[in-house]
This record gives sequence, C-alpha cells and structure tokens, in this order.
Amino acid sequence: MNRSSHVDQVEKARLAWGEAMPVEVAVLAQACKTRTSRAVARQLGYSDATISYVLANKYQAGDQDKLFAKIRGALMGETVMCPILDEIGRDRCLSEQAKPFAATNSTRARLFHACRVCPNRQQKDVA
Repeated sequence: MNRSSHVDQVEKARLAWGEAMPVEVAVLAQACKTRTSRAVARQLGYSDATISYVLANKYQAGDQDKLFAKIRGALMGETVMCPILDEIGRDRCLSEQAKPFAATNSTRARLFHACRVCPNRQQKDVA
C-alpha cells in the first residue's frame, strides 16, 4: 500500500501497536479513517496531536485509562448509571466529572456533589 507515502490511520495504529493493539485504539483508528482525526479529537475532547500519539503508541503524557474510557463511551456506546442523569455515555460521565461547581444551575450543583463520591468516578482531583 503506497499512496504517496500516506499511511491510513488503521494501518498506522496496526504498525505501531502490533498484536498488542487494544480494541479502543482499533476503534479510534477506524473512526479517524472514516471521518477526520480532527473531528474525532473534538468529539472526545482531545487535541489532534493526542489522537496521533495514541495511534502511534507514543501517548505517555496523559491518562490513557481516561482516554480509553472516553473512546468506549463516545465511539463504542459504553454507558454508566449516573445517580443524577440516569443512564449516560461513559464519555459524558467523564466530562461531567471535570466540570466545576455552579451554584446557578441546580442540576450542575447536584452533579458536582454526586460525582465526587460516585463509583464511576475516574477524574483525578486537582489540588
């Protein structure tokens, strides 16, 4: 496959990860091939560079477990039971965990408190 030295995202991931490629990376690569990596990055809440690093098996700077959970929620349909919102995508759960307290929005305030003790919590607390 030589398309003027262009390697598609699935092939890039396969070459970088080999047999050890996690299913989340395979799904991410296919999504980037189907759409653009920029669109997928935006959907996941990450930069294009982060997506490229993950596909190249060079993502060392961030929380890979959190990124894989976002992929499972946004691209693979994984859901969790939220004590406030009921069943939601795992990606939305992670996004809600990261939001700050907002006294002006009762749902946001309830989520803030519930997320801090929720068994689905994955967001690391900032000091």
